[in-house]
Amino acid sequence: MNHGGLLAHTTGTLAGVAASPFDPSAMRRMAGFKQRTGPFLLLADSLRTALRLAIYIPAALRSEMQQVWPGPTTIVFPCRPEKTTGLSRKACYAGRRIAIRVDSDAGCRYLAAQNNGLLASSSLNRKNKCVQTLNKKLRMRMHRHLHDAIAGSTGSGIASEIVQWRNRRLHVLRPVRKL
Repeated sequence: MNHGGLLAHTTGTLAGVAASPFDPSAMRRMAGFKQRTGPFLLLADSLRTALRLAIYIPAALRSEMQQVWPGPTTIVFPCRPEKTTGLSRKACYAGRRIAIRVDSDAGCRYLAAQNNGLLASSSLNRKNKCVQTLNKKLRMRMHRHLHDAIAGSTGSGIASEIVQWRNRRLHVLRPVRKL
C-alpha cells in the first residue's frame, strides 16, 4: 500500500478493499476499482487516531464512541481540513465530514496502524455487484486491481451501521443490514 496499491483484507463486517487515504494515486485506484468517485470510509487503528481527525468531539459523542468501538458502527462527523490531516480529498466527505470506524477485527486495526493509523476502505465488490469473499479464486480474478490480499477472519457478513452526529445525538443513516 505504500506505493499506491490496493489491498484486499478482512474486517469484522465484510471483506474489504483498502488504500492509503494519504495517497491521491491510491485513492484514484480505489475509485477505479469501485467504479465510483467516493468518498470512502476510514478504518482507524484506535479511538485516539479517530479523535485526532475531529474538529471538536462533544463529551456525549466521545462516550458513544467508547461504547461502540471497536465494533461495526461507522460514525460520520466533521473533520479537520485536508492540509492538517494529510488525507486525500477522496477520503473525506463533502462538507469536510468523514465516516470512520475502529473495526472489531484486530488484523484490520493492525493494518491501519501500519499505515499511519488509517485505511480508506470499502466493501470488496464492484458497482452493482455482490460483496465478494476473500479467497484464492477472487485473488486470481482480480489480480490486475489488487496488489495484495490478506486473509483473516471471515467477518459477520453484515454491513456496518452508519450513524451521523447531529443536533447532539446520533442519527442512523444506514441501519445494520446483511448483504
